[in-house]
Amino acid sequence: MFACIHGPDAASLADSFSPFIEMVDQQTAVFSITSRQLGRLKSIRSAVAATVEAAILAARNLPGYTFIAPGEEARVLGALLIDALPPDPELFETFDLWGIKSLSDLARLPENDLAARLGERGLFLQRLARGALSRPLRPLIPASVYEEFADLEHPIKLREPLLFLIARFLHDLTARLKSQSLAAAALYLTLNGNQRRHSLPFPTRDVKLLLKLVEHSLERQPPEAPVAKVRLELIPTQPRRIQHGLFTPAGPEPEKLELTLGKIRGLVGEKNVGYPELFDTHRPGSGRPIGELLPFRYFRPPLEARITATRLWTRMFQGQILQIGGPWRSSGDWWNPDQWNRDEYDLALSDGALYRIYLDRAPDKWFVEGVYD
Repeated sequence: MFACIHGPDAASLADSFSPFIEMVDQQTAVFSITSRQLGRLKSIRSAVAATVEAAILAARNLPGYTFIAPGEEARVLGALLIDALPPDPELFETFDLWGIKSLSDLARLPENDLAARLGERGLFLQRLARGALSRPLRPLIPASVYEEFADLEHPIKLREPLLFLIARFLHDLTARLKSQSLAAAALYLTLNGNQRRHSLPFPTRDVKLLLKLVEHSLERQPPEAPVAKVRLELIPTQPRRIQHGLFTPAGPEPEKLELTLGKIRGLVGEKNVGYPELFDTHRPGSGRPIGELLPFRYFRPPLEARITATRLWTRMFQGQILQIGGPWRSSGDWWNPDQWNRDEYDLALSDGALYRIYLDRAPDKWFVEGVYD
């Protein structure tokens, strides 16, 4: 049986009956109920029925407490006006033309004829009018929070005891994730109110990997004071699924790569280590590089150039052409206003530098895009 409470305090009242509640709107709550709990509903505007939708209709439109015995749904709900159903102006106008005023009028119509004229929408409203639309309860289940917290009586000064405590947290949290077929997408570590965020390049439940990442973080940035409060949270996500090729050699394990990157971050700094990002285009220069140290330096904007068979001039430099390679022709994004169509060359000048130049076909001009380091 299902019970529905309708009123301004429906959520709080329903919470006293069951932890699994479906909130239809702010004033309508539906939940499963047992026969022992029925007596507590009699002083509340509510309804009990064998189906969820029948209980909702009765609670919203009938005063006081209503109990609908199984098989009596059409009789009890039949006196309600057609406006008690979910609003559908087009069908309601048709019902008015047919002279259908109540749910009993709609329930008596032949199903085949109704389906032929109004289709699935008409049958749906007729099942509601009969109280025969059966569906499962859709309770709002709060998201699980995977976190552990410790308020220490004696602050921890050394790194090893702190890592021991964090390792215990990780074992417990990853076990919970595994029991629900989940993995960690990110790790939040809060020490004395200072939060550290560790984004993971792939979902994982590997305790050793997570602990090593935390250890590298503590090595790069030790706590400023002895740690008295520790909070660890794992952000859940779907686990990584890998399909290995039958004849493809296995690549390096991403766990080892992440640990290596963690060590490199400690040596060269966080800003100089990352992951390159490619965009879905062949446009030159369309990528997000790592840090600021690049093997190729772009001129922003490209330098307009004048070129002959043996020499090149720009507003910043000039020189004799010693060697030239190309052209490499590229074009793309013809559907956009900023489409490109150009010929690229690599050019070695007498100043000892190697430049990339290109001929833009749209303005028919030469440009120097950058210089190779």
